[in-house]
Amino acid sequence: MTQVQHGCALFLALCGTVAAAATPQQSTFYVVDIGHGNVAFVVSPLGETMLLDCGPSYAVDRIYGFMQQNGIKKIDYLVISHFEDDHMGAVAALTKKVEIINYVDHGESVTYGKSDEWWRGRRSPWWRPGIGEADNKRMDTYKAARATGHHIPVKPGDRPPVKGLDVVVVAAAGQNIAKPLTGGGQKNPACSQVEKRAEDDAEDGQSVGVVIGNGKFSFIYLGDMTWNNSYRLFCPKNMVGIVDAYLVTHHAQSMNTDLGEYYGGLSCCSVAEVQGLQPRVALLSMGSQGHKYGTPDAMKNVRNLGIDLWQTEKITSGGEAGLNAPDDYIANIGEPRSNLTPYIKLVAKPDSSFAVSNSRNNFTKNYPPRK
Repeated sequence: MTQVQHGCALFLALCGTVAAAATPQQSTFYVVDIGHGNVAFVVSPLGETMLLDCGPSYAVDRIYGFMQQNGIKKIDYLVISHFEDDHMGAVAALTKKVEIINYVDHGESVTYGKSDEWWRGRRSPWWRPGIGEADNKRMDTYKAARATGHHIPVKPGDRPPVKGLDVVVVAAAGQNIAKPLTGGGQKNPACSQVEKRAEDDAEDGQSVGVVIGNGKFSFIYLGDMTWNNSYRLFCPKNMVGIVDAYLVTHHAQSMNTDLGEYYGGLSCCSVAEVQGLQPRVALLSMGSQGHKYGTPDAMKNVRNLGIDLWQTEKITSGGEAGLNAPDDYIANIGEPRSNLTPYIKLVAKPDSSFAVSNSRNNFTKNYPPRK
């Protein structure tokens, strides 16, 4: 090889290396249909896997089936937003099927050891004798599972070190970030439409909320964050800023005050939250049954944004049933259960472009970079 040929070959090799390094690094988000509850997998550009909540105890086979369908072998970070069955009930059974390396949560349950009478005052529509003991047992079971891995209790501002992603905790243990994220901190005009409600002193209000970034793309999940905590995060200043994808808070639960002021404070998705975030898509995991005790106001706030809503299941009852997305955007429209777990998949690039697809029918929509 001549010196010129060698130089050209070296140049092409270097260019190839640069081109490979410049290839957009995709992150993948899956919102999995497990009925009522939240299960969202995140696969980083470098292959690490994060699971946002683990669904109720009966969901373990569907979660494991989904992992097998999509070649997910282990969970590097399991983020449990708060200690209620529809978010952490399946953990213990899942640890027997797959390796879970890191457990991320807000620390200890604020409801542990509470009496049945305490629970009656906070969950009267769902109250039953022994509810306190059942809650204690569920937490004990979770803590035993958590002890098999590395426990990471987080506070607002912490950044779990998921390789290839920028993950920041914006809320945990009833507290929110004190300093705005990059792009946040602006006055939120929608706050004038929102008033504070009763405080929640149970687990919903302790929810860990995270913003996940991949370059210019961002995804937010706030667990079951309740009304006043959301107000403090988005009012008077929007501490988060805008995002591209919004996993709808608290299953779009909106409670009226007919049951008492406390229940109104369990609501989510105020206009200050949804208009402050300005997402380009919303993803909803509610299950097929609408909320029995409440109103469809939260879902209306999301639909009023005029953006695409992607759902794990078609809602067939309650006020929310009239607010479904078109069937192409719903992973499960009521077919009999099969061996395949339905899900919504979002693939994002660092330039903030992304594509969302439906596992049921392979319907896919592409979203260009945010302007």
